Amino acid sequence: MEAPKVRVFRVEGMDCADCARKVASALEEVPGVVGVQVNYASGKAYLVLEREEALREAEARLAPLGYRLLQAEGEGEGLPGPWPWALLSGGLLLLAWVWDAFFAGGGLPYALAALVGVLPLARKGLLGFRRNPFGIQVLVSLATLGALAIGAAQEAAVVVFLFLLGEVLEAQATLQARKGLLSLGGLLPRRALRVGEAGVEEVPLSALRVGDLVRVPQGERVPADGVVASGEAWVEEAAFTGEPLPKAKGKGDRVFGGSLVEGGALLVRVERLPGEGFLAEMARLAEEAMLKKAELERFMDAFSRRYTPFVLLLAGFVAFVLPVFLGDFPGHLYKALALLLIACPCALVVSVPAAIASGVARGARLGVLFKSGAALERLSQVRHLALDKTGTLTLGRPRLVRVVPFGVRAEEALALAKGVAQGSAHPLARAVREAEGPLAEAGDHREVPGQGVFARVGGKEVGLLRPEALPLPPEVREAVASLAAEGHTLSLLVEGARPLALLAFRDEPREEARAALQALRRMGLRLHLLTGDRKEAALALARALGLEAGEVEAGLSPEDKLRRVAALAEAGGVAMVGDGVNDAPALARATVGLAVVEGTEAALRAADVGLLSLEALPRAFALSRKTLAVVWQNVLFALGLKGLFLLTTLLGLTGLWPAVLADSGALVLVTLNSLRLLRAPLP
Repeated sequence: MEAPKVRVFRVEGMDCADCARKVASALEEVPGVVGVQVNYASGKAYLVLEREEALREAEARLAPLGYRLLQAEGEGEGLPGPWPWALLSGGLLLLAWVWDAFFAGGGLPYALAALVGVLPLARKGLLGFRRNPFGIQVLVSLATLGALAIGAAQEAAVVVFLFLLGEVLEAQATLQARKGLLSLGGLLPRRALRVGEAGVEEVPLSALRVGDLVRVPQGERVPADGVVASGEAWVEEAAFTGEPLPKAKGKGDRVFGGSLVEGGALLVRVERLPGEGFLAEMARLAEEAMLKKAELERFMDAFSRRYTPFVLLLAGFVAFVLPVFLGDFPGHLYKALALLLIACPCALVVSVPAAIASGVARGARLGVLFKSGAALERLSQVRHLALDKTGTLTLGRPRLVRVVPFGVRAEEALALAKGVAQGSAHPLARAVREAEGPLAEAGDHREVPGQGVFARVGGKEVGLLRPEALPLPPEVREAVASLAAEGHTLSLLVEGARPLALLAFRDEPREEARAALQALRRMGLRLHLLTGDRKEAALALARALGLEAGEVEAGLSPEDKLRRVAALAEAGGVAMVGDGVNDAPALARATVGLAVVEGTEAALRAADVGLLSLEALPRAFALSRKTLAVVWQNVLFALGLKGLFLLTTLLGLTGLWPAVLADSGALVLVTLNSLRLLRAPLP
């Protein structure tokens, strides 16, 4: 038996949330399809297939409903939505008005316009009736035929035309939203200048391989992620960081595929293929985030499932019960037909995911990678921000600046330290490895989070520890106090329990850290610096970044960080920003965990949000709050409009065509309101 395969398709004709439900329902019934996820925002279907033959049956199930499975790459051709039927319906309605004005033709021309326009809706409604008897096509068809039955042919024709027009506008708005979500891939150039033995040749991106050298002249975009082999240039990375100002890049610097070389030229060694680079990763994370629903979206889905039956019951009561006591059956039936149109929950269902999808897409352009809509929603609600020190507020590239030996030569101590440091990815271990000096042979490396790294050298266990991990003799304590007072980060080299040397490091704060913290403070967030480093080093950094002493908690083990984050989570919610293995438990426990992309893989896996740089952190909070504000605008607008027309319909103040606006009009407006997030100004 074949292992299940995941296939991704673009669904042609899926222009609304109701369509997505129908597609998912139909695909779930196909034998051989063991998993289905349909994402209305991106217009894609994710199928888990046990056998390839199931794909043909899935296509056969969707074809009668008006949908097609296409390859995920590329875009559809032509105008979206039922525009031919909208044009035909509008044209017949116009002719009916002209005929009525000059020839007094009665309701027949309007009835013809209504019947022609409702034909595709009735067909689609009948095909999907078994799966969704309360679909919008069914409701509009019933309302139209009912209006014709009571002699309201003109209103029936207007209702059908307005609905079809709304469908076209909604499909167009949805298309624009999807283009906004998937526009990142358009930043890559179509061809690259590859440098080989025969010189420079122009090749398609598909011909590039890892290790190739590509030349990027001024005014061109980098074709793939890589490292600068030679040259200097100003490179604009606004698509990744949201910062329009270019950055200087030179030999050894990393560049992303899609970034623009504005001044100078670069020779770049390809590290990741164009289709597997950071742009592709951002697009993938954005699509995955849209598949994971926010809590508010789940609530609106549950509400909409109860809303439609309630309004339909109300319509039945108005049509068949009230006339028994009040008379006027045609008048009450007319009101009930209007209620059928108001019963459609499409605007309610779309109000949340449309905004979340736009927020996720905007975040990807600003260097903020939300892994789920729920993370974006929760981030707007936190009141505390906990920050790691090394690698988050600092560059994470500490330099070894001094070795203070105790009973051994400094060169011997450094050689032992370099041997032990081979077994750790910690920034301090990297600094030891990069220091000039001999290297001792070491084996059996092991790392204890929160304590240090150990190895066997010459049959003895040697370790690099936090000075607090052991009781220290007076001489060592004095050296620790003196170096810590100067703001150094310290590591103790030991053989067993005997101190051999004290290693002092200096790590510079990030240039953008002070401005980022000031922006976060202006947003009303309470800041907490949580670090395992010594208090003196932490306070020195805090002074440089404008943090107060009361906002600093030093000497914390990973367990201490976890307990502190858990306490803050209970006191109004906390977002935790970290980059190392030690931060992973706290990131997972936080209300929202954020990890700097250049940090460790463990931190990135545990986090809910990835940050390309620290300067993206304020934008993440601003975007989450802006997105949630748009979500509530959409929800209140959709609910308010439907509630208003529900009331005016029952009072007899509005009729059929305003009821269409309560659904199709609201649907278009909440979609357009959500699209504002793609360009809305952020602090």
